[in-house]
Amino acid sequence: MNRTMTCPMMNNMNWAMAPQMYQGMEYGMEPDMEDIYAEDDRDEEYFKDMHPESCKKIMPYINKELDRMETEESPLYEEYPDRELLERMGDRIYDKAVADMPEMEEQWEGRQFGRRRFLRDLVGVLLLGELLGRRRRRRRRNYDYYNNDWYY
Repeated sequence: MNRTMTCPMMNNMNWAMAPQMYQGMEYGMEPDMEDIYAEDDRDEEYFKDMHPESCKKIMPYINKELDRMETEESPLYEEYPDRELLERMGDRIYDKAVADMPEMEEQWEGRQFGRRRFLRDLVGVLLLGELLGRRRRRRRRNYDYYNNDWYY
């Protein structure tokens, strides 16, 4: 009687066959995450390059404000950043951008969507996108730091 053990998690593969799948691989070997991260960064840069000119003009102000706020204990890197903090940052960015480029200020206040200015909303969206990218890159750096072989 031929008895073989099968594993339901491996589609009932014969246990005797399982080691052949890993032939030539070292224990703990994973795909090269640096290549995946580099590809993600290239994608991000490519799509940022497709932003309209108005967004490209605003981005330096957003980056400068985030650089100013970026420290180890920054409230931006808490699990859930405070909405009021992000609103104040967006207001400062908007005020600086309009002070340097007065042609970007919106004059018409009678909008169907309330009193908020469209450009201020755009600044908020760009700020959240850039903050998300920075948080993701910071998380990757910390993950890579703690999962290196030398750490163990």
